[in-house]
Amino acid sequence: MRLREVLEIAQTTELKQVHVGNDEKMIYSLLNLALVDVYAKLNFLQEEQLIKMEANRTRYRLLDNSQRILNVYTRLEEGGPVVEVPINDVHADFSVFTPQPYVLHVPRPIDGETLSVIQTIVPPYITPENIDTVDVIVPPHVLEPLVSYMGYRAHISVDGGEQSEWGSYYRRYLQTLNDAMRMMNPQLLTNVKLIERGFV
Repeated sequence: MRLREVLEIAQTTELKQVHVGNDEKMIYSLLNLALVDVYAKLNFLQEEQLIKMEANRTRYRLLDNSQRILNVYTRLEEGGPVVEVPINDVHADFSVFTPQPYVLHVPRPIDGETLSVIQTIVPPYITPENIDTVDVIVPPHVLEPLVSYMGYRAHISVDGGEQSEWGSYYRRYLQTLNDAMRMMNPQLLTNVKLIERGFV
C-alpha cells in the first residue's frame, strides 16, 4: 500500500471527526510521527553498517538515520569465529556502548577488525512533494497501527489534558501494534543470520 492511500484512509476514518483532518501540514506531521514510532517498534527498517576499528580509536559515528542498535557482531581475534558483541553491558569484557545518539563507543577496539552493526533506521521524511516517489510501501498488517497512531496524536492535540478520548486511541494503537507483531514473520523483528547478510 502506498503512503497516499494511508493518508486517504486516515482522513476518512480516525481523522474524520477531528479538526486537523483537513490541515495538510498537520496530516503529514501525523504520518511522519506514526512512521517513526510504528517502524521503530516493529524493527521494520534495518540497515547494516560496517565499521573498521582502529587501535587507538574508541568512538565511531553511526548512520545519520540510525534509530536503535539491534545487534553488533565481530571477530575477537584474527581468523576467529564471528561472535555477537554485548551492547551496554558493563559486566561484559568486549561490550560496546551507546553514550549518546549516533555514537558507538568501543572500549577495546581490535585494530583492523570490522564491526557489523545492525540498526533500525528512521523512515524517510514524507512531504506533499515526495509522497508519491519516496520508496516506502506499507504492508497491510502495518496499516491499522499507523492510522491508529495518527488518530491518537491528533486527539492529543485537540483534547489537551483530557485523557479520556486520546487514552482510548492510544490503547487501540497498542492493540493494533500487538496484532501486527503477531502477524509478522519473527525474522522481521530481529536481524537475519549473518551468513544471509554476507558478513561471514
